Amino acid sequence: MYYALISRVVLYLWMLFERPVRVRIIEDMGVELIGSVHSLREAARDVLIEVGRFSPDYVCIELFEPLQPTRSIELELVRKRYPDRIVCIDRSIDVTVSRYYSGTSPAVFLSEALVRYFFLPFNVLSTFAFNLRPGIFKKMTGGRFFTFGWSERDTIAYIYERDEYMAGTLAKLIRSGELRGKCAVLVGRRHVPGMTCILKAFHTTGDIGSYYAGGRMHDLFSLEELNMPYTLSYEQSKRNFTVNRITEAILKTVFLLAYVFILFLIIAAILLIATAILLTVLK
Repeated sequence: MYYALISRVVLYLWMLFERPVRVRIIEDMGVELIGSVHSLREAARDVLIEVGRFSPDYVCIELFEPLQPTRSIELELVRKRYPDRIVCIDRSIDVTVSRYYSGTSPAVFLSEALVRYFFLPFNVLSTFAFNLRPGIFKKMTGGRFFTFGWSERDTIAYIYERDEYMAGTLAKLIRSGELRGKCAVLVGRRHVPGMTCILKAFHTTGDIGSYYAGGRMHDLFSLEELNMPYTLSYEQSKRNFTVNRITEAILKTVFLLAYVFILFLIIAAILLIATAILLTVLK
């Protein structure tokens, strides 16, 4: 039991301590998956270089609409460079948000939100430091980059479900003949392992959302179901959505502000103590 728990923690930390850009090529399909941390400028440049090297016929991106607003630096650059090759494969963000808020119990949502906001200042600071001085990260970590705060339910809704939806949509477009030739697929780096497995299964079985074992086909997911905004009954989903939205609003306006203020005081106190010690030593 303890070994399994330790292994899971180590694997989780290793996934977070990954390089900003991950590349997987599925040779027989002519598909290259390029995963990156959306907020890093240097990673965005590396993505653009990799897309140019692969020279795809299509660039499939992690958006619902071609002109959808995004904070992803690499997606903005790619849209400008390859405006006539863009193909959107993600579901609407409204569906993703609705499934998470309505399908998560308020107690679980509260615990996950607290974890997310606890790590938020550190992730923001880490992103700022990487963009400002990427050379320091290369020397200290070999260029790897930390992201913390992911929990079980939001990982399911924002990562695993979208692995299935985006890979399934891409497979559907390839099978229908709408995409012919080479496809570069730009997604967040945590989507790469799951999408790779799904696309390889599709290449082997020719079936979307299923796998073959024991002499028969087993259904895993359906694109239609993944595009539904609710996963529970309407009343339960509505109740969860309302409570979780209120909870998040309170955490943003009360907990997050108080937490950042306390961190500021702690950092200021540490700097004052360090300064006092330094002055004492110099005297």
